Amino acid sequence: MDEVLSKLIALHDLDQLLKELESPEYQELGFEVKETRKKELLKRREELVRQIPEQVYRRYERLRKRYGRGIAPVVGGVCMNCFIQLPTAVVSGPDKNQRLETCSNCGIFIYLA
Repeated sequence: MDEVLSKLIALHDLDQLLKELESPEYQELGFEVKETRKKELLKRREELVRQIPEQVYRRYERLRKRYGRGIAPVVGGVCMNCFIQLPTAVVSGPDKNQRLETCSNCGIFIYLA
């Protein structure tokens, strides 16, 4: 798997964890948010961001603001962000997940699950 792609997936996972920690539903269920845990996740996020090329990270952030995520899986040839069937060349090429790809419809970074 492409190194930048794997870092973007990890960054997305961290962003989702942070989002859940801040959600009122999480706290209503009785889960306690420890500040040390949150700081640890934010520190790890900063480390990951430094390892991603700046232009890729800026695009990821723009996509995250627009769609609520910066990267989406492709399942069964369908982008899980916009639910459009992607071209066969994208989903069945020999270099799947070996380079950074974007959805031809919504422009989000994609990876084959």
